Amino acid sequence: MAAMSSRIIFLVLLVLLCQSVFAQTPGVSGDPEKGKEIFRGRGCPACHSIELSGGALGPDLTHVTMRRTDEWLVRWLNDPPSILKDTDMPKVPWKTQEEVLDLIALFKTFKKDIRKDFLGKVSKKEAGKRLIEEYDCKSCHRIEDPLSGRARYPDLTREGQKRSRKWLDKWLKDPQSVKPGTFMPAYPFSKKERAAIVEYLAALK
Repeated sequence: MAAMSSRIIFLVLLVLLCQSVFAQTPGVSGDPEKGKEIFRGRGCPACHSIELSGGALGPDLTHVTMRRTDEWLVRWLNDPPSILKDTDMPKVPWKTQEEVLDLIALFKTFKKDIRKDFLGKVSKKEAGKRLIEEYDCKSCHRIEDPLSGRARYPDLTREGQKRSRKWLDKWLKDPQSVKPGTFMPAYPFSKKERAAIVEYLAALK
């Protein structure tokens, strides 16, 4: 009887836990149309752009949900300094958490699938260049074209002069292991993708 009671209590707690998780999961109840109004109303375009329309102080947010998880975005939007101590991003006094979810829902409407069908069909260097475009690295970095990218973050135009292939591969695999606390996200690059991107970056001299 005691065992049965313990099992019932366990199941009840499990259900409550699942309900709590789903209630806090970004995107479940977010409204992208409301997110659009919040983005404009909170003055986000002063620093950020979407599809290159807006400010250039912070990263372009067109494909932010490709490089950041929902959980990371919730934490960032609620308390930026807890992630990046010296950030210029203010701690916004949101009216409700629903505003945060609405913003994330807006960002998700711009998310795209990553094309990789050219791997093995073009040179490794060309594949790396295309992957740079697909993963939207220019949302933070300038690479070759001075009119694109963000000047605030490292310019990768001469990266091959500054970094070895070994360093570049390690950085792309796990940025935090190279520089703990870095703002650079960990992308889900395959070994083949990393090799192609390294080939391209190493050629930038």
